[in-house]
Amino acid sequence: MKKTLFLILSGCIVIFSIICICCGPIITGVIPRASIWKTQNCQQLSDLVKTFEDQDRDDDIIKAGKKAKNQCNREKAMYGLEYSSLIVDVIFGFVCTILGLLHYFDVAKPFEKVTGIIGLATGIIGFVLTLVYVCYSGYIFTKDPYDKGSGSYTYGTHDFIKKRNGDWAFAKKEDGRFKCLYYKDNNDFYPFIAKYSDVGKKQYNYNKKKKEEYADHNSDFYKCKANIDDCDGEYYSGTETIPDNCNALYTNYNDDTIDKKYLFDKWVTTIIFSCFIVACDIGLSIFGFLLFKSDGSGL
Repeated sequence: MKKTLFLILSGCIVIFSIICICCGPIITGVIPRASIWKTQNCQQLSDLVKTFEDQDRDDDIIKAGKKAKNQCNREKAMYGLEYSSLIVDVIFGFVCTILGLLHYFDVAKPFEKVTGIIGLATGIIGFVLTLVYVCYSGYIFTKDPYDKGSGSYTYGTHDFIKKRNGDWAFAKKEDGRFKCLYYKDNNDFYPFIAKYSDVGKKQYNYNKKKKEEYADHNSDFYKCKANIDDCDGEYYSGTETIPDNCNALYTNYNDDTIDKKYLFDKWVTTIIFSCFIVACDIGLSIFGFLLFKSDGSGL
């Protein structure tokens, strides 16, 4: 039984690792700025924050600098971890699968304890690497803003997407004024920005019904459109004339692609199967230890 489970777990690690390699958001290039994550100069951002602190600059500027520095470090770490953890998993899994097959057919009994040590060691290494990767990937996916800009933080431009609800609304009328739906703090810009985990939703991708509604100039969706970038505080600050019967403000419909949904699906798939790899690595190390301690009976 130990040999059979050792073989099954090893094979599962290989299969799940290949799935993750085929779907990995960095490896497959679906993250807009991922190509420059590995070469970003995070140290320069760190030095810039220290300069701001020495100059007693505004706390909001220092806070923004620290956020950029921390995000830069996370992105560099995730870039390296996605490649290293998945490649290590597929190689270790393949080696253990070959050893598992040899023991399953009882052609490598003299090396059973060696195989056990290999399974234990590779399981622990794979577990640590993959778990750290899942933590970084999950954090960036759920916490960091979706950015399709170009260049690095230090030398580049950002192209964020402002949040809107399922009807493409970003502000609702309250007491005669339009209150921004995602306002939290005057000094915090990030609540208004869509995260990677948000952009798989219908309001950030192609939607036939909304496109047809926007083409109807008599619809509220068309008549009550406004510039979403003017919703950067508690209330909408745009100067255009809004019809009196508008109860909400909507962003212009400009999403005729499904690339963001594609990114979302690939990233979620990678996180899920990476978690499966973590579980299999735990099992591999356990059964590797049991093989090492076995008396050679195969039970």
